[in-house]
Amino acid sequence: MPFTHNQRFEEWGYAERAWYLEGRRGLTGTIRALFWPTEGVVEVGWYDQVWANRTPQPPSDLFIFRLSEEGYQRLRRHLEATIADYNAVTVFETSLFYPAKRSYHFFHTCHQYTAYALREAGLPLSPFWAFSRTSFAWQLHRAVQIAKKHPTALLSGELQ
Repeated sequence: MPFTHNQRFEEWGYAERAWYLEGRRGLTGTIRALFWPTEGVVEVGWYDQVWANRTPQPPSDLFIFRLSEEGYQRLRRHLEATIADYNAVTVFETSLFYPAKRSYHFFHTCHQYTAYALREAGLPLSPFWAFSRTSFAWQLHRAVQIAKKHPTALLSGELQ
């Protein structure tokens, strides 16, 4: 994959193709994206800073978890398995966008996508309860507290 040689961070994301790549937004875009299963895209990007430090729209939260090698490998396998086809739909700056295996809708948004991936890595998260930024952040804050109390449990993937 390109761009990896000079960037520190690999970043994965998930979005509704029409909204994110084609700019089909507004009220009809919101209704379509949430209430009608539509094509999703997986973004794989490489950056010199994490998104929380790059975004022009703070506040953004940065959550740091230490994973075991096994947890990291499970995370990688899960993320790679979400891509339907490794022929990129488009390239934008240092990001490649691939067709996703799963469709985008209210019960499978970027928050659920991320919760599924982090749960594979061993974090105690529920994709069902990751329906909004706030509900997902609450779970991540809780996972941080659990990791502080039981740091070896997260490293060994025992918290599922």
